[in-house]
Amino acid sequence: MRGTFFSRARLSGPHEKMASEGVNPKVALREELTAKRRAMTLEVIDARGLKVQSRFLATPYYSEAKTLALYAPIRGEVPTGDILSAALADGKTVCYPLSHVRGRILSFRTIVAETELEPGRLGVREPTSSADLIPVDHIDVFVVPGLGFSRDGKRLGRGGGYYDATLKAGADHSRRVGLAFYEQVLADIPVTPEDVPMDLIVTELETFKGLYRDPHFLDS
Repeated sequence: MRGTFFSRARLSGPHEKMASEGVNPKVALREELTAKRRAMTLEVIDARGLKVQSRFLATPYYSEAKTLALYAPIRGEVPTGDILSAALADGKTVCYPLSHVRGRILSFRTIVAETELEPGRLGVREPTSSADLIPVDHIDVFVVPGLGFSRDGKRLGRGGGYYDATLKAGADHSRRVGLAFYEQVLADIPVTPEDVPMDLIVTELETFKGLYRDPHFLDS
């Protein structure tokens, strides 16, 4: 199934060449990754997404978390529905980001059922206005989407910078997990000082230890 997405080797070359040609390496990489991701069929996304979620649910980052921040996927992102169902069954607090933000930091609301997610002003599903707000520094684990990741935890988002600002505002004990399809993990990702790395990258074939800070963070 790897051929249905894109070649890792072609995208993992030196970014210096693009920069020397006057092309912003992040912009160029985003355009190609976005196009390839949109070419994935829903069947492939669902089938491979089930495996990604299963691998995440087996990690200590999931088992140790009491409060979990998920995302509602857009086309081509790893689904999170199985994680939501498992977390609610396990008695965890689950929250999702809102499209309305103050400054650069996302706001999160809790849900107790997937039916409480409705299309927001940007078309992405988010909690209804009746759901409870939860402070960012109360979140134990942020499950984060991305266009691309590196093995050592670098992340390439869509360019808004909202997740990076939000993750910086999280509690010191919070951890960050990126969900991705295997081919999204590149040899390297161009970053700036504002970019926030992941503790773990979970794909359907392999789990990559980025920062891999202590997953038993709630014991300390």
